[in-house]
Amino acid sequence: MMKGHIYKRVLHIGFWIIFLILSIFIFSNFWSLKMSVLRAVLNGSLFIAVFYTNLFFLIPYLYARKRYFLYILSGMFLLVVFITLRLTFRDYIYGTPSAVGVSTRPFQSEFMIITSFLFVFGISIFCQLAKNHLDAAERNREILRQRDEAEFRMLKAQVNPHFLFNTLNNLYSLAYTRSEKTAGAIMSLSEIMRYLIYEAGAPLVPVEKEIRFLTNYVELEKLRIEDPSKVTVVIQNPSGNTMICPLIFIAFVENAFKHSGIDIDPEGFIQIFLAFQKGGIQFTCENSIPALPIEKTEGGMGLVNAKSRLDLMYPGKAELVIKRTNMVYTVKLNISI
Repeated sequence: MMKGHIYKRVLHIGFWIIFLILSIFIFSNFWSLKMSVLRAVLNGSLFIAVFYTNLFFLIPYLYARKRYFLYILSGMFLLVVFITLRLTFRDYIYGTPSAVGVSTRPFQSEFMIITSFLFVFGISIFCQLAKNHLDAAERNREILRQRDEAEFRMLKAQVNPHFLFNTLNNLYSLAYTRSEKTAGAIMSLSEIMRYLIYEAGAPLVPVEKEIRFLTNYVELEKLRIEDPSKVTVVIQNPSGNTMICPLIFIAFVENAFKHSGIDIDPEGFIQIFLAFQKGGIQFTCENSIPALPIEKTEGGMGLVNAKSRLDLMYPGKAELVIKRTNMVYTVKLNISI
């Protein structure tokens, strides 16, 4: 914010310096250099006074408050003062250009004085309108940013409860049967919980942590499958320098386990492919579609919310393609980073 104010001040100062230099250059064709500098400074001071009086006082305190009649009267009064001072400068300070061999009086007519006033007055109005537009755009961006953050928190909150519900059910089954896999499953769940609580709240996380979370999730899901080889996970070129939005793939993987029927269908399968290339990420998740429909379950983030997260975190940079045939459900996601 402070840098923005400094930039605006530098811009204003630079504009008026250029204005004075150009004025001196033009006036030097008709007056001596000393008189040209004096004329440029006096006229420039009047222009500056008109510009900022309208910009900082008349517009915000009269026009913006819909006191239009007072605004017009104040503008007319400012015009009268401006004309009076300009004529005074012309008649008692500048003299006539004939002293330097010019018979005409360029830029001195009352018409030009009024025109110059209206020009500067109009420029100040334009600047205020531009400022209002930029301020409104900035407010809209801030509103959208806050909305996006709120939606992200809401969507993230929708992921965790359903995932934990399924995982705890799996752990209950392992503990009930006193499986030797129980300890490893609890460790995987511990890592997942640590990631969800301490890592996943950040806008971006190192890619290896997201991969570890994803593989832990898959390993826990495989515990309830008689043939774990039905699930394949291939990860290529995971770069430690790559940062990624947390929990961006889990909805698709969760959906695959939920609807593939892999635990009851002999032909069921899930294939997950994740590749990291320079400038992008490729993700593919394919799962079988069982011949008999699976009873719908409650909860879960769902594909609709997954698409919303992609729009929030990777606007214009994520390409999501979902295809369904009679036997295979395919999700392909390309992200430019």
